Amino acid sequence: MNRVTADRPMLVNVVNHWFYLQEPIFLNAGQTYWIDDETNELCVDRGGDRVTRHGRARHAAWMCR
Repeated sequence: MNRVTADRPMLVNVVNHWFYLQEPIFLNAGQTYWIDDETNELCVDRGGDRVTRHGRARHAAWMCR
């Protein structure tokens, strides 16, 4: 996945309709995020050389109902 920059503040619990997060995260406008395929994590560039990593939910079938 290419890096995407949030254009507004948002609470995220799923990315690209298939990557379900273990818990929702908050993104500020201007923060960049991407999926690291090697570690299976969502990475968020928070600025100031700080990148946070967020795990994928193991069983997300219940979220698709």
